[in-house]
Amino acid sequence: MNNHLEAVLKEKRSLRQRLLKPMCQEHLPIEASYHSDLVHLLELAVTFIERLETHLETIRNIPHLDEREKKMSKALAEMDILVTKTEELAENILKWREQQKEVSSCIPKILAEENFPPKHDVTMPPLPLSSKVHV
Repeated sequence: MNNHLEAVLKEKRSLRQRLLKPMCQEHLPIEASYHSDLVHLLELAVTFIERLETHLETIRNIPHLDEREKKMSKALAEMDILVTKTEELAENILKWREQQKEVSSCIPKILAEENFPPKHDVTMPPLPLSSKVHV
């Protein structure tokens, strides 16, 4: 193992130059089973390069996202307030309905009492013992 590392260190300069040198127009052996995958990969790379300017523009516009995020947060807070008010209003409406049911159930009783006042316990005078009935 040491011999191998010593050889690598000796060839360090040539290895560094080989790594820096572009590998264009060199033959890269690829197994046949991977050819279709490589074609797909190259298509993706070409598409990415074509859309690179759009991607860079998107990245440049990211600082504007902070402002939009603040607006969205503010709108969300306002919606929370509106939801709370709506819930309170719904509760008040349900209470009002219950009160209206109670009132509407009492209305017939009230009308009956107004049209037909309650009879008081008034004793009628006694009938005379002698009746004037002609036989």
